[in-house]
Amino acid sequence: MIDINQYIRKVAASGLVLLVGLTACSDLEVVNPNQPDAERALAEAGDVEALISGSFGQWWNQSHSVSGPAPILANQSFMWSAWPANFGMVHYSDFPRVAISNEPTHEFYGEMLDYAWSRNYRALSAVGQGLAALEDPEIVDELGPRRVARAAAFGRFMQGMAHGSLALLYDEAFIVDETTDVADIGDAVPYDQVLEVALGFFDDAIALANQGNFDPIPSGWMNASVTPSELAQIAHSMKARYRANVARTPEERQAVNWNAVIQDVNAGVPDGWFMETDYFGASASVSHYVAAYMSQPSIGWAQASYFVFGMADQSGQYQEWLADPPSQRHPNLDSGPFLINTPDLRFPQGETEAEQVENPGMPHVLTGSPHMTIGHKDWRQPARGTYRWSYYRSTHMDFHREVGTNTRTPEITPAEMRLLAAEGHIRNNNPGAAAELINVSRTAAGLNATDAAGTNTDCVPRLPNGTCGDLMEMLKWEKRLETMVWGVHSNSWYFDGRGWGDLYAGTATTLPVPGLERELLLQPSNTFGGQPGERGSAPGSTYQYPHEG
Repeated sequence: MIDINQYIRKVAASGLVLLVGLTACSDLEVVNPNQPDAERALAEAGDVEALISGSFGQWWNQSHSVSGPAPILANQSFMWSAWPANFGMVHYSDFPRVAISNEPTHEFYGEMLDYAWSRNYRALSAVGQGLAALEDPEIVDELGPRRVARAAAFGRFMQGMAHGSLALLYDEAFIVDETTDVADIGDAVPYDQVLEVALGFFDDAIALANQGNFDPIPSGWMNASVTPSELAQIAHSMKARYRANVARTPEERQAVNWNAVIQDVNAGVPDGWFMETDYFGASASVSHYVAAYMSQPSIGWAQASYFVFGMADQSGQYQEWLADPPSQRHPNLDSGPFLINTPDLRFPQGETEAEQVENPGMPHVLTGSPHMTIGHKDWRQPARGTYRWSYYRSTHMDFHREVGTNTRTPEITPAEMRLLAAEGHIRNNNPGAAAELINVSRTAAGLNATDAAGTNTDCVPRLPNGTCGDLMEMLKWEKRLETMVWGVHSNSWYFDGRGWGDLYAGTATTLPVPGLERELLLQPSNTFGGQPGERGSAPGSTYQYPHEG
């Protein structure tokens, strides 16, 4: 019998009330034929594999579904700008910012707090039971050494993924593995400790995968067949992603071990990690996958907010737009339509709306709404803020609608890894190396190259105060435009923005443990956000937007 404990470090775990019965729940958006019900989950060896492999669907849903916090975080960070009130997008992105409601009866409690929490723990519960079953000699004999090794490596990988996501999102979380006794409820631990546990699980997965003693992971597990060496690379990339993005403040972001981030980037996936969206259900590219749902043409879900995209503008209209109080900001200015005039080819080119419609930007980033003809802007509900309206929208997902759902969708992109390394070089006082990596996408977009001194002859980005961005601002600009939609939890702007100090005043920088969970543990509920400067609440953006506060 293969004893997985000889390969894998055991983690001392606390209990979790929510775990009781979770594996019996199956109200998934993901259609995963490998996921069994709880009663027969451990009856046969194949069911043990299904239990472990089904955890990926739970993780993917909490990371990319419209049912979770993704639409809210995207609007809070200005990656999208929506006037529809669905999912709490308007409520939590209004000015002034409001605190997160941690009452289970609140209208948006499920989206903001419970969805990601419960699905991460469903994944951890399934993996924990599956790995524990690998101690059964009969199960091990039926599976054989190579399948046991594969299940163990994948299980540790998923434990890293789920704990990593909990560390990103929540102020505290419970550590759960196959040794956890749910009858012995312990205390949640701070997010930085949860991150360390996640990194340890990834290391375990890498060690197991590097032994190479198992066959490729079947495509049904993650909708992409993955070899042992590829699993190790993906785990390295995920370590880099989680380590860099867990910071809640600029001070924490600066203190990240950037040498480790760069090392993991270099050991990670060289050409990205892609999967077929068809895995997530025939209608998932519209109804469940947040990137596709939000960027549908001819609706107002994902208009491009001028708050950040306006930094491309060289006409001065961005500063004109910002000069008005938020309640008076409108895409039609006294000087005319706010059309972004920029040398950045990721934006439409031309001086009039008609010219920009005819000359859209690179479709993978931003375009001048070729699907929304002149006079057909989706500008409604002005009482919710005309600052939400824009002449622009994202077209990231248009190709999915054009070719159908069976399309390769990236979970990790080369751009994300490249620009994580670039930030690491800036943090490590190696600006020349950073400039080389920044220039890969900067020059491809038609902008002049920068250098170690942060030369910015195109003045993109032009900051709210009218000055040209330095090397760090050019890094941030490229990271935003190149990872939009395809980044962390479909929300790289939020996680990067809190670490960079760019979230708007009063925006929550972390989520509290859901109130229902605290009630079950007989603990008082808490919350974050709404009060600039207090713990868990952004003090104000580094851009010092006019009228912010």
